[in-house]
Amino acid sequence: MCLILGPHGAGKTLLLRRLHTYLNIKDQDPPGVSPTTIPTVGTILVNVMVTKKHEVVIREMGGAMSPIWPKYTKGCSTLMFMVDMSNRLQVAAGCILLLTTLTDRSLVTDKILILLNKIDLPTCMSRFEFDSLFRLDDVLQHTKLKVSVLEVSAYTGQGLGEVLDWLSHNTTGDAS
Repeated sequence: MCLILGPHGAGKTLLLRRLHTYLNIKDQDPPGVSPTTIPTVGTILVNVMVTKKHEVVIREMGGAMSPIWPKYTKGCSTLMFMVDMSNRLQVAAGCILLLTTLTDRSLVTDKILILLNKIDLPTCMSRFEFDSLFRLDDVLQHTKLKVSVLEVSAYTGQGLGEVLDWLSHNTTGDAS
């Protein structure tokens, strides 16, 4: 199982919806059409086919659930953390949540994927600004965790293939 965390409105639900239908063309929304989503209250489980023979269960935690995420790590082999790159205030709050997450002793995995979402928007923070604000080089240098970073757009689908590839290489087939 994979756990996905991030501040409210980061795009976690849309990302999971897109990943859920990524390999099945007939279930995908037409190009340029984004499905409507509502904020997740509590948690939801989504089965995602990462390859034709490998399915992963992803547990999304609604943004309001972030303070109690450690209670949901049992059985998680990976963690994804999503940040809305177009919302500078949220990026700052996301930085604190991410650092809290990376240093929490209850974290049962060492494989973390940071997803920089909404890179398609004109108000998007640059990768340099993000790395500087998060002090990402320092964080990566001082952690024993295997942290990867991907830029994505859950809206346009940019980067979803790379997310599936990361899941494929970092999770085991844990769904039936």
